[in-house]
Amino acid sequence: MANEAPVTTKYDPGVSWDGQISDSIDLVGNMEPISSLEGEYASDEIFHQKVQDLSRKYKSMRRTRPDGNCFFRGFSYAYLEYLLKNKEEYKRFYELASKSKDDLVTMGFPKFTVEDFHDTFMEVVKKVGESSDNFSQPELHDLFNQQSYSDYVVVYLRLITSGQLQRDSEFYQNFIDGKRTVLEFCHQVGVELLMK
Repeated sequence: MANEAPVTTKYDPGVSWDGQISDSIDLVGNMEPISSLEGEYASDEIFHQKVQDLSRKYKSMRRTRPDGNCFFRGFSYAYLEYLLKNKEEYKRFYELASKSKDDLVTMGFPKFTVEDFHDTFMEVVKKVGESSDNFSQPELHDLFNQQSYSDYVVVYLRLITSGQLQRDSEFYQNFIDGKRTVLEFCHQVGVELLMK
């Protein structure tokens, strides 16, 4: 469902908002010029200025589905797209990604569940490492718009994030409002999906 232009979704009270979003917005959109935002924010002087500032730094952008996973999906897509052209960085990342499952299991994440997400995550990472004749940016785009692959990558990144927050909990504790622990925070915001 590759959209050539941004889709504006109007709220329909008879259909769930999640359903409206998934029916009308790609998980990762096609490249579009930053200037496409100018019309959307023309009536808001502050946002319009921010779009103009962005236009001086960047030429284009991709939209991601606003489903609560947009940061993780957008970050992972952009980074893997970068790795398609940077083989040295790919090798470094591949090593880190390969051992990340064992790091999570050592921290107490259930091995069986982590393995499932890690295997799919590594399948995507390995495809990125293939030669450009076998796997290129259009294939990455197609893969990220397949819900099964895209969601597994997102969940695995959430697990890695949760692991990092817990590993350095003394530091991250200072950024959590209230009297919650890092683990309680992870449970509450859904980052911690699989801890025992």
